[in-house]
Amino acid sequence: MSSRPPSSALAVLLMAAALAGAASAATLQCVQVAQLMAPCMPYLTGAPGMTPYGICCNSLGVLNQLAATRADRVAACSCVKAAAGGFPAVDFARAAGLPAACGLSISFTISPNIDCNQYVR
Repeated sequence: MSSRPPSSALAVLLMAAALAGAASAATLQCVQVAQLMAPCMPYLTGAPGMTPYGICCNSLGVLNQLAATRADRVAACSCVKAAAGGFPAVDFARAAGLPAACGLSISFTISPNIDCNQYVR
């Protein structure tokens, strides 16, 4: 038996909730961003050598797709920045490399110090 949580059903629910919320809002909501980033926390606070697992990368990919406009990307960046400040156990070098580890490209580095309005394209 695997030690990973039953993540398939959770991933589908999170993605459906995020997509439903994004359809009705002009910009991403922080609750959506937090839900989509939550599966990555074990990687971001984990032991050396750990790699991001499927649901983390899938959720990050959904977040990347939902942040289609500059306003959405600034909102997502601001939410991640605010959340990052509340998690002292996060390895920010690992956080900065998370998109690349998942094969994604985003327009900002996950950091508690980023100026989202200046660096987000």
